[in-house]
Amino acid sequence: MDLGYLKDLLSRGREVEFEFASRRYTIKRVLFSSTTEYAFGEKWGDKYTSSYFDEIYYRRINGYSLSEMLRTVGSSQIYIY
Repeated sequence: MDLGYLKDLLSRGREVEFEFASRRYTIKRVLFSSTTEYAFGEKWGDKYTSSYFDEIYYRRINGYSLSEMLRTVGSSQIYIY
């Protein structure tokens, strides 16, 4: 998935889920009254949050960063809500 497309989806309030290594991950933008944060992690597990997208994009979870995961995931494994 292209980085620009992902950022556009998140800025429009969409949630992106994808399957990687037999696990489902989710990334979304969370709006609070005073700040905006990005949340990323396993769908039914702990989420990592940050005010900075790049911190989420390059943070390693289970040995892989979000950028590495999205490069290897096919379009049939990506779900946009």
